[in-house]
Amino acid sequence: MTSQKKYIVSLGVDISNNDVRTNPKINKVVDSEVKKRLSKLGIKSCISNITGDDIVITSFVPENLIEKNNKIIFDILKEHAEGFSDLNGISDTEEEAGEGISYAIAEATSEYGDALIVAFDTYGGESFVDEIALFVKEIGEKFGYDVGCSVSNTARKIPGVGYTGAESDDPVVIITTKNLEDISKIACLIYGGLLNYDRLYFVKRGEGADILPPGVVYTISAFLNGNVIDLYEGIKKRVKF
Repeated sequence: MTSQKKYIVSLGVDISNNDVRTNPKINKVVDSEVKKRLSKLGIKSCISNITGDDIVITSFVPENLIEKNNKIIFDILKEHAEGFSDLNGISDTEEEAGEGISYAIAEATSEYGDALIVAFDTYGGESFVDEIALFVKEIGEKFGYDVGCSVSNTARKIPGVGYTGAESDDPVVIITTKNLEDISKIACLIYGGLLNYDRLYFVKRGEGADILPPGVVYTISAFLNGNVIDLYEGIKKRVKF
């Protein structure tokens, strides 16, 4: 009997009451609730990225629990949100879906669901952020195991939640890896490759969009068996910027 496939699932969302940064108190409550409720189902889940005014909740989840995982997270977000624009963009139909949650999913291969999560937040950079996210996706496809990217030209179905519109503009990219050693290599390749883009800023997890607009900020996190490492400091030490 073959074991059931497991996946890394990320939901990126703005539940803030401003366009620059998140509320640490709300983040703490959401993270705690996600861990508490999903752990009862055997799902490892937490806030993996905090980027500008967006958070990303990432889960290591069996295939048969993806829908339930997403619904529980969506319910928690609705309970604690200060801003509802992304949540209100979700619809039961493709035609009515608006700017909403950024959704990505990729198959996990390692025992612990090792993955990189790259998250973006825009302040006037909507016209070019998808190009950047797709570049990261290309790196993942070449050097990772599986890749999930929220960028889509059409409305996308989020199982257990509804449809999110194509205009959702704060992308998330998941890159799963076979070995822990791949995390460092791929993260540094992403950082180096993204230096080619103007108006793009690499920031620490939790940092606001304190930039010269228009622009885009991004974070890179390692998601390891439900634990999170913000890779900003590690990359900084490695490349000495």
